Amino acid sequence: MSDGTKIIFGAVLGALYVGTAILQFIWAIFGPLADLEVLLISGDVFSGFVLLVIGAVLLTGARKFSTDTGEGVSFIYVGIFLSVLFGLVALCSLGAGALEATFFAEEGEEVWSVMDVATPLLYLAVIGVSGFLAWGREFLRRFSLA
Repeated sequence: MSDGTKIIFGAVLGALYVGTAILQFIWAIFGPLADLEVLLISGDVFSGFVLLVIGAVLLTGARKFSTDTGEGVSFIYVGIFLSVLFGLVALCSLGAGALEATFFAEEGEEVWSVMDVATPLLYLAVIGVSGFLAWGREFLRRFSLA
């Protein structure tokens, strides 16, 4: 794919991550906002920090790549890799919660729901996976040469 596509992909995904991180921080500071429940935002500060770091890496990559510095594409690849990595961590956490609810549930506990533990890290990682599928070979080739 063209370099312009990578720049747009990195900028859009980075903006989504940073925007979601800001919403996480707003929720943590001001409390629950009814309109943000649709986005599964929990107000977890640590998750917001991870979202902010991934978004900053992607936006830095898009900015550097658009100014023709050679390291911009590396930032975009690392941002995509971080997106997928933390998405897998969120998926493992989701699976652990499901196993705990299935095998170790006690009487009177609330019923476990996927919607209670799904986070923006999980659904934003789907976009990162699409970028990894599009440029995965190129990313792994550059990674093995480093």
